[in-house]
Amino acid sequence: MTPASSLYLLFVAVSVAVAARERSVALRNERRLLAEGGTEVAPAVFSFMVPVYALHFPAAAWEHVALHRAPRFAWVAAMLLVFAASKWLKGASVRALGEAWTMRVVVPAQPRVAATGPYRFLRHPNYVAVVGELLSLPLAGGAWITAVVFGAAFGAVLLARVRTEEAALLARPEYAAAMADRPRFLPGRPPS
Repeated sequence: MTPASSLYLLFVAVSVAVAARERSVALRNERRLLAEGGTEVAPAVFSFMVPVYALHFPAAAWEHVALHRAPRFAWVAAMLLVFAASKWLKGASVRALGEAWTMRVVVPAQPRVAATGPYRFLRHPNYVAVVGELLSLPLAGGAWITAVVFGAAFGAVLLARVRTEEAALLARPEYAAAMADRPRFLPGRPPS
């Protein structure tokens, strides 16, 4: 195994550890919100998201090693930059949501609309960040098959999640008043 492959596998392993830490924070928030009377929306969607997200890590590592992927340094650097920017956006989203940040769609009994940080510009900056992570991690190792397959699968599940989540949230007058005029994923685009 080359030093570059060893570094890539270390990057994937660290990313798995960070994702596990994020899940523990989200789980703590989910339990508290549900205990306070919150309701989970579309739990089946989450059950599809978990394997797609979780399996993209070993798939990327496998493709990198088994198919001897060796992307050029400039490509690796660009994908690491996208990954870092995605993590930054996710961190800013999590900070703006505070204890309301979850991975399951849990609508709090007493909703607080996050309209600061990246939520000033988008309804779903966290999802933009997750898509950036999910695509850039395999692409940093040249695992383009993983990026295409898992990106498409995650995109399909994400669309279902956004539809169910927005149906629940936009039914809340305080959320609709604050967020209905904001674009979902890209600044400057009309709301959809």
